[in-house]
Amino acid sequence: MSSVLSRKKTALVNRHGLVLMIALIALAGAAKTIICDTIDPDSFWHLRVGEQLLNDGIGPLNDSISYSSIREPWTPYSWLCEIGMLKLWQFGGFRLAIAATAMCVAGFIVMMAFSCVELQKYAMDNGPAEALRDRQFQFSVIVATAFGTFLSLPFLSFRPVTFCLFILSICFSLIVRDRRILEKTKSVWLTIPLAAFLINIHLFAVLIPIWFFALLLGATWERIFNGDPEWMHEFNRSIKRYGIMFLMSALACCLTPMLPGLLLAVGHYTLHDPMVASTVIGEMRPFYSGGMGKISLALVLYFALCMLQNQRRMRLGEIIILLISAAFLLWKGRMSPVFAIAAAPAFSVVMPRLHDRVLAKRPVQVCMLLVLSMGIFRTAEAFPNSKTQFSAWLNRNGADCPGYPTKSAEFVSNRIEKRTGRIINEFNWGGYLAWELKSDFKVLLDGRTQVFAPQFWSDVYLNDGDQRRKVLAESGADVAIVPIDKSRFRATLVQMGWKSIHRDDRAEVLVPAERFVGMDVD
Repeated sequence: MSSVLSRKKTALVNRHGLVLMIALIALAGAAKTIICDTIDPDSFWHLRVGEQLLNDGIGPLNDSISYSSIREPWTPYSWLCEIGMLKLWQFGGFRLAIAATAMCVAGFIVMMAFSCVELQKYAMDNGPAEALRDRQFQFSVIVATAFGTFLSLPFLSFRPVTFCLFILSICFSLIVRDRRILEKTKSVWLTIPLAAFLINIHLFAVLIPIWFFALLLGATWERIFNGDPEWMHEFNRSIKRYGIMFLMSALACCLTPMLPGLLLAVGHYTLHDPMVASTVIGEMRPFYSGGMGKISLALVLYFALCMLQNQRRMRLGEIIILLISAAFLLWKGRMSPVFAIAAAPAFSVVMPRLHDRVLAKRPVQVCMLLVLSMGIFRTAEAFPNSKTQFSAWLNRNGADCPGYPTKSAEFVSNRIEKRTGRIINEFNWGGYLAWELKSDFKVLLDGRTQVFAPQFWSDVYLNDGDQRRKVLAESGADVAIVPIDKSRFRATLVQMGWKSIHRDDRAEVLVPAERFVGMDVD
């Protein structure tokens, strides 16, 4: 009896250490959003789209942001989140937007950790007959959660996909918990209405029926090849249950007023979008691109090695989900969080067993509590107060870090006479300029790659030469705002006779030669 009590006491003390460490990882994710990151370039055009949806009604829109976009109506498939983002911004400004993003990032990390805990509780050591006998390896949960966080953080920001990923992590944890409790929980059915909600947030909602289809395949395989007569009834019940869940979640993903346009958008992104196919957009590059990408590759390869060695600890359904998630990861880097949702729990099961004794040491727990307290204080201190100007916050990390041409936008707003109301800009600044100068100017382009003809991207952004010059010359723009370095357009504009009229630490403003005469140069 005393030994049982001692084990329970040790498990409880270890759990305190686990909670503190997961809180630290979640805080790191939230702190990155507040201390290091700036607003995502796509966030601004999402806000503009939210405005147009409220003005024009829910449905396909005739674009009012860019003068180069297609003239046919386009489908804002994230319409519900875009309206929600706008309402959030109108209610609490950029501070509330930052806070909401930080909470979603932290929640995403916590739900990954919860899935790790749940998967460990029913993971298999030597096939379906032998479980881990209630033994948890909580340090493995910490390492696996950190692994998933490292892969995901670069892709989490104030935009619809982040809110979608947070809810998807909840759905996955409900599925894992249901698997642990012999596939009999009622809460897992919440994933069906959540799928109907998420399809109006982001197309990643289709992961829910994909997960259920993978579990259906796994259950069918177990029924055919592991059909112990005593368990035949349970195998049949699992097949029927996952079949119903798959069909219901697939139907739920059709419950959007944007369904036809959403399907066309998926086809466009997959087959016809040159920007998605290129490496111009950072998140569309392979996940192993860059220095941090090489670390991600090493971690994923180590995870794959652990899976090969200990895959018998996993049921087939989870392995199929992992294979699908890995295919997404190899397709585009932006799929890293999708992979992490499934891979982090699996990693906690298949990695070498890590001892939890260090988590039970009181000095270690006290140190973790102190670090957590200091981290909370530092994050709260960095959070913008009511006196912080949005333009100052956007570029608070200096000109060497990603930011926006706030000074140049102010110069154009105050000093450039509007004639055609058109501005030339580059990719990452289109959304910001469309938001900041919306009453005066339309932008050349922005991050909505599906709203521009493939030939436009080929002529203007993916190739140098006469076609780019022709498009810029025919634009009839009043002004251009370009980066002071690594600009795709500046050399072409200078060759066309455009003159610099303003320059700051981040951007340069150019005007056509005929407008330059008589203007005050800043």
